[in-house]
Amino acid sequence: MECSLCIHTEKTRKIIDGLCIDCLTYKKYPPDFERMKREVEDILKSLKGKKYPCILALSGGKDSVLALKMLVEEFKIKPLCVAVNNKYMADEAKDNIINITEYYGLDLFMINRDFTDLFNETIGRGESPCRRCSRLIMREVWRVAKRLNIKYIITGHELPFGHSAIREMKEGVKMIRLLAPYRIKEEEKYKLIKDLPFKKPNLFGYTTNCLVLGLAIQRFYDKYGFSFEIDRIATMVRIGLLSKEKAKKLVEKPKVPDELIEELKRRGLKI
Repeated sequence: MECSLCIHTEKTRKIIDGLCIDCLTYKKYPPDFERMKREVEDILKSLKGKKYPCILALSGGKDSVLALKMLVEEFKIKPLCVAVNNKYMADEAKDNIINITEYYGLDLFMINRDFTDLFNETIGRGESPCRRCSRLIMREVWRVAKRLNIKYIITGHELPFGHSAIREMKEGVKMIRLLAPYRIKEEEKYKLIKDLPFKKPNLFGYTTNCLVLGLAIQRFYDKYGFSFEIDRIATMVRIGLLSKEKAKKLVEKPKVPDELIEELKRRGLKI
């Protein structure tokens, strides 16, 4: 049985009267995206004219690139861009980071780290590395914010924190998921950034910057029979960002080519 609204099945979520429990909760307590938008825009309006008013966590993927474009062009804010290269960032994503910050004349702080041990551990066990990876990256960005006394970190995440696009981090720093209130569909994102020096890498899984995601999903799929991205992709369908047809393709088991496997080995993965 499949949820009539999103792409969850009985294998991934409990289904009641044709809807998974996540969709039932969504229908009972729908997020107020207009309120989210007002909250985000009120903060951004207060930042105009300040030097380094916020940090933009720039991954080189389409979402953070679009968030940067919105900050600069729509809100007239020039953030400090901070990127964390975990050693498994696609070369195209690194080029995007450099080219787009140069295009806008923005300062960039690139932090180089090595997440090989994290990926070897999680992928070796057939588990998702994404949450831990994201937490480590945001910790690095938060440290920069604290050193420079910057109160806001902007990200390109498209899903809100439940009913808000803003979350309190430690010691007075706030994270703002800029794209969340606007619900911009995938095809529209590429149209919005087509005038920027952005190159989309040929990757696997729902990513435009991460080399390891496809392999991680493949190993998780072998262990559990579905993709660990099912929750995120299902939520995107639920709020209207993706069609069910496209979403189902995104959660299929990826076929990672040999050349990518060799590149991951060259960077340090024990596959």
